[in-house]
Amino acid sequence: MRVGVFIDGQNITIGSRYAFGHGNMHPLLLGRAIAGDCELVEIRYATGIPDPEVDKKRHDPERRRHDLMVATDVVVLEKTLRYRWEWVVQDRDLGDPRDHQNEVTQARVKSKNRGGEKGVDVWLALDALTMCTRADIDKVVIATADSDLDMVPQHLRMMPGHENTKVVQAKVLRDDQEVRQNPAYDETIKISHEMFERARDDFDYSKPLEEDEVASFVRRIGAGKDGIRD
Repeated sequence: MRVGVFIDGQNITIGSRYAFGHGNMHPLLLGRAIAGDCELVEIRYATGIPDPEVDKKRHDPERRRHDLMVATDVVVLEKTLRYRWEWVVQDRDLGDPRDHQNEVTQARVKSKNRGGEKGVDVWLALDALTMCTRADIDKVVIATADSDLDMVPQHLRMMPGHENTKVVQAKVLRDDQEVRQNPAYDETIKISHEMFERARDDFDYSKPLEEDEVASFVRRIGAGKDGIRD
């Protein structure tokens, strides 16, 4: 079976950080782990990226990380974050708001120009839906826990001629969490700690990567031209 893997970058990164204590992974290695014995046709990674004019300190490491992904055959789909000024509560001991209904309290706040993803979920869903109709892909795996992407298999089933394309959800779960089948998909699979460790990314992107370091990594994992499958 020919497989295409679509990764919701922010969702998987945050989910892995909470579940495993580390969030970065190499999409190619994760895609291979997800595909198993199937033929891996393509990997697409969708995410937001900080605006270099607003937040260069965070933009540059992400730019380096995405460039390495591209060097390993990953199709990177990125959108610049949108920013807005807002107040951020500094105090952490306000308690559960449900226990303080209708109460008035004081707290320290700080203004912040916060960046956020806008339209990435819809963008990924449309791209994944388009890829579901490709003649060279029999199964699409969408790596996300975001219920907004449930629209992909639901819409695919309404498109004549694509009834045989299988759409699977892959979601990050701790070892003590069981997989619950999402009825929107044909199957729901678990991205386990063991699977994440096989794909873990420990590069230090705070500084430029050495060319020989990148080339060595690309060769070691068998990436580069026609290197989707190892």
